[in-house]
Amino acid sequence: MGEAKQRDGSHEGEWVRRGGITRGGIILALSALILLGTSVAWANGGTLRLANVVMGDYRVSVFTDPTPVRPDSLDVSVLVMREGILGVAEDVRVIIRTRALEGQGPEEVREATREQADDPRYYAAKFGLGAEGEWEITVAVSGPGGEGEASFQLRARERGLLGHPLVLAGLALLPLVGVALWIFRQEESEEAGGEVASRP
Repeated sequence: MGEAKQRDGSHEGEWVRRGGITRGGIILALSALILLGTSVAWANGGTLRLANVVMGDYRVSVFTDPTPVRPDSLDVSVLVMREGILGVAEDVRVIIRTRALEGQGPEEVREATREQADDPRYYAAKFGLGAEGEWEITVAVSGPGGEGEASFQLRARERGLLGHPLVLAGLALLPLVGVALWIFRQEESEEAGGEVASRP
C-alpha cells in the first residue's frame, strides 16, 4: 500500500510539474501578446484622429503617434482607401500641414509618403512641432479619384514618467506577475500535499 501511495504521489507531482510548465507557457504567451500589441501601437497607427473622411472617391483615416503628443516628435499616418477598389489607393498625393494655435509659430508643410511609414499601407510624415500647446493638423489628399482636406486639433506636451513606453509595458505586465505568483504558490501547496500523501 505504501508503494502504491508513493507511486500515485509521484504521478501527481509529475502532473503538477507538467501543469506548471503549461501555465508558465500561457503566461509567457500572454506577455508576448501584450508586448506585441504595444509595439504595433508604436508603429504606424496610434491614436485615431479622423475616421473615413470622404474626399472624392477616397475614404481617409488619420492617426497620430505617440500618445500623448510630444513637441519634439509627431508621426502622422494617413490611410487612404478608394471606393470600389480593394486595397490601398494608388497614385495619390498626401500633404500635411501643422499650425500652432497658441502664440506665433511657422506653418510647416510636408508630403506624406509610404517610404516614411513603417506599415506600407500608410502614408506617413514626421514632424518636430517645437513647442507645447494646441496645434491644428490639416491633411489634404488629391488623386485621380478626387481631392479634399480635413483638419483636427491636438495638444502637445512633454512626456511624463507614465508616458514612457517601457513604463506602460511594465504596468501592463503587473497583473501577469500576480497571476504567476499565485500559480507558483498553488503548485507548491499541491507538491507539499503530494509528499504528505506519499509517506507510508
